[in-house]
Amino acid sequence: MADSYDVIVLGAGPTGENVADRAVRGGLTAVVVESELVGGECSYWACMPSKALLRPVAAVSEADHVRGAVGARLDPPEVLARRDYFADDWKDDGQVAWLKNAGIDLFRGPGRIAGNRIVKVGDTGLRARHAVVVATGSRAVVPPPLAAVAPWTSREATSAHAVPGRLAIVGGGVVGCEMATAWQALGARVTLLARGRLLGRLPAFVSELVARELRAAGVDVRLGTGVAGASRDGARGPVTLTLGDGTSVEADEVLAATGRAPRTDDIGLETVGIAPGSWLDVDDTLRVRAVDGGWLYAAGDVNHLALLTHMGKYQARVCGDAIAARAQGREPAVTDRSSRTCVPQVVFTLPEVAAVGLTKEPATPCASWSTRSAT
Repeated sequence: MADSYDVIVLGAGPTGENVADRAVRGGLTAVVVESELVGGECSYWACMPSKALLRPVAAVSEADHVRGAVGARLDPPEVLARRDYFADDWKDDGQVAWLKNAGIDLFRGPGRIAGNRIVKVGDTGLRARHAVVVATGSRAVVPPPLAAVAPWTSREATSAHAVPGRLAIVGGGVVGCEMATAWQALGARVTLLARGRLLGRLPAFVSELVARELRAAGVDVRLGTGVAGASRDGARGPVTLTLGDGTSVEADEVLAATGRAPRTDDIGLETVGIAPGSWLDVDDTLRVRAVDGGWLYAAGDVNHLALLTHMGKYQARVCGDAIAARAQGREPAVTDRSSRTCVPQVVFTLPEVAAVGLTKEPATPCASWSTRSAT
């Protein structure tokens, strides 16, 4: 192998970038392998563009509640242009420069594990002296009834350059509720469909409050119903959704917001005895338990502990420090336990919802929890 590094990281999103940076700060050499944009999902299709869409909506809503403030409104083309600015117009020059300044090498292309500490990028082979880290993130799941109508996923919902006249959103989780908030405010007529209550991982009072406010904003919220079938008129014509109760919904676009799956289906997991497409079970130092030798790590969404960017970055610091410590013959002083019990999160609906740790329903008697919503 011509190219050897102490650490090879698959995925140059925030998690992968931070793993590599922490390893370099610990005195190791590192390379990241990325097939798309350096900066990953958060920078271009998730956190940054979604919050850029939602902030003007929140600002106008706040102004409407201030006595004496008159005429606050949104200008959709300007909101979308501002979103483009925060997504760097989907160019990663700045992130690539950051990697170079941090002393981290970059290989462009799909990376695949090819055996013990070996990664191939096209015809190029890379060997890791100490660790390979999987930080490839997750992708949107498109349920079978929607697959035939070319639906939006979270990527299209945060990067679209025109406001659809009618938008149907399938799924009442964070993506569904946030995008309903944004696109309804920008002028779309939004129908939100959920099999259960909204934000089902949070307490029931949160679901009720968010549903009430979405309806007050004009969103058609339908709970307890799923999609039984879908058809589209032509290549990009209107979509008709047939619901489980026999009714139907017509929309110009439909957003599949029904969950996430790990991006591990084509990274060579089969070469180390793991089924492609699997979530990766890790210990408290982010080592993959199923692989002997302790050289394979998984940080961020792929380990299914906490599918949130800030938690991926936290795990990355733990992971990078653990690899550096073991490279120096020491066991890590810090381990990751918070990803299993004390995860902080915010949902940027109106009102915003914040939570830390386990909610009451799944918590054991000895576990602590707290949930807070702000109006």
